[in-house]
This record gives sequence, structure tokens and C-alpha cells, in this order.
Amino acid sequence: MGNVIAALRRRRAQQREVERQPTTRILATQPSIRHRNDNRRRRLLTKKYSYIPDYYTSLEQVTAALRESGLESSNLILGIDFTKSNEWTATTHDQDVFSFHHDHSPCHGFEEVLACYRKIVPHLRLSGPTSFAPIVEAAVDIVEKSNGQYHVLVIIADGQVTRSVDTDIGDLSPQEKKTIDSIVMASAHPLSIVLVGVGDGPWEDMKKFDDKIPSRDFDNFQFVNFTAIMTKNMNPAEKEAAFALAALMEIPIQYKAAMELGILGHVTGTAKRVVQRPPPLSITPQRSSRREPNPSPSAISEQNQACPICLTDAKDLAFGCGHMCCKECAQNLTRCPICRAVIRSRLRLYSG
Repeated sequence: MGNVIAALRRRRAQQREVERQPTTRILATQPSIRHRNDNRRRRLLTKKYSYIPDYYTSLEQVTAALRESGLESSNLILGIDFTKSNEWTATTHDQDVFSFHHDHSPCHGFEEVLACYRKIVPHLRLSGPTSFAPIVEAAVDIVEKSNGQYHVLVIIADGQVTRSVDTDIGDLSPQEKKTIDSIVMASAHPLSIVLVGVGDGPWEDMKKFDDKIPSRDFDNFQFVNFTAIMTKNMNPAEKEAAFALAALMEIPIQYKAAMELGILGHVTGTAKRVVQRPPPLSITPQRSSRREPNPSPSAISEQNQACPICLTDAKDLAFGCGHMCCKECAQNLTRCPICRAVIRSRLRLYSG
């Protein structure tokens, strides 16, 4: 009898073990299922935001969309292309980035940016070729150091990424590949990139640049042809609104993508650490909480006499349209930098 009871107990224990096994297997597979679901959701979001069309037709619509998304303000990173495509007499290569201050502190407002720019430009010697990879990598490093805060990188350039005539159709130049790789890498971070093309370009390749970029976490790149907007038959206020619309067009959706992808406020720890070079001369940032006095009439007059292109040399050459700039900046211009009229005559100006 004891043997029978022992056998029954063993059988019941075996049955209980068999009953527990499916539950154990289900629990063991749940993390894998959750992982697959997360990957599937991310793939769907990546597909959803792989291309962001131009939804808005007015600046008011963009402003409302930004407000609805909760983006009342954002951190702005301003990058200026100092490669040889610029025609200004001014050493940087396409491999280095330098800040406007030796301590790498940020500029407060565009007035300080402009003041630093005016002091630095005369001390630069430009070189090529053109690649935007260093400034994109530096911007990603800034985002990482801010613990994943949302930033907008605005790159101001007067020439597109270098593409040699020897580069076959369908192939990428080394500079194009570096730039594209950096943009793809940046899509894993809460960073929007706006490239503003100033001057005559050419800009044909930049208009199609988005098509060359492979799959990204989200469409994070926008090209704006500043010159094309400024040559339109509109008053200055309308041109400013058109430029703002073009530059901000994709920001609301890009910010939404960053939130849904879960990269906002997230630090990957994999971003390249960029050591920014110091500026070519020491600039002491002026920090003051008190209101600055209004500029004197003589200071305003001095600003009005500065070349509108380099912002440093005095205006000493006039075009037939009546606008002026310095003779160095005018050497390779075919259109007026102010009104974009074709330059048919030039007149040297001499001060007494």
C-alpha cells in the first residue's frame, strides 16, 4: 500500500511539473516578445517619419503647430561655413570646428554672435574642401552634453558639399559621404538640421541631397535656399516671413518624431566627443544683466558704412542699382547681394 501511495505522489508531482512547464516557457519568452514589439514599433515610427513633407503654407500655421507640440522655444546652434567656397579674404579645413569664445561659452543673442563674427573673420584664412560633417558631429556632442535636450542646428553656407567632376554619377564624393553619414548618425538624437544656402551657390545638388541620404530614424534635414527667397518680387517683410516659414517648416513634425521615438531626453553615450578649437583671437564675452544703452549716431553711421557681406571692410564700390559693398567682396559677384539685380556696372568710391 505504501508503494502505491508513493507511486501516486510521484505521478502527481510529475503532473504538476508538466503543468508548470508551459507557464515557465511563456514567462521566459515574454521579454523576447516585448523586445520584438519595441523593435516593430520603432520600425513603424521610422517609416512614418522617414519623409516629412511640407505641411504648412503660412508662418502662422507653423507657429501654432510649434505651440501645440509644446515647443515654445528651443536651443539654437549656429554653424558658419568658413571653407574656401567663400570669397572673403580670411585657417580652417573641413575637419575642424572652433567656437567663438575660448571657454566655449554660448553667445547670448544674435547681437553677440554678430560682434564675435566681425572680430574673427579678418583673422581667418580659408581652405577647402567643403564638408558639413564636423559641425554636425559637434552639434550632436552638444546635444549629448545637454542630456538630450532638443536642439536646432542652423548651418549657413555659400557653397554645397564638395563634389569633384571626377565623381561618377551615382557615386558619392568623400565629403558627401562624410556629411551623409553624420546626418544619419544625428537622427538618433533630438537634433534638427537646417542648411541655409546664401549667395549664388550652385545649389542644384543640395536640393536633391535629401534623396541621397539612406534610412534614418527620422527625416532630420532641411535645405533652404535663402537667395532664391530673397530674389522673389515681395516686400522685405514678406521675404522674412517666407524665409522663416521655409526654415521652420519641418520643425514641429521633427520634434514630434523625437518624442515618439523616445530620443528626447535620452543620452546614447556613443556620440563622438568633439574638441572644439579656440577662435583665432581672444574674445571676452560681455555678460551683463543691465540694459545696454542705445548706440550713438556715430556708431550707427559706422555700421551703415560696413560692407553688408563681410561686415568688416568699408563700402568702397557701388553697383548700378545703387547698393554698395567692399571691392574685395565684389570681385566675383554677378548679382547685387542686396536686391539680387544683375551687376552691369561698378563704380569705385574714394573717401576724402
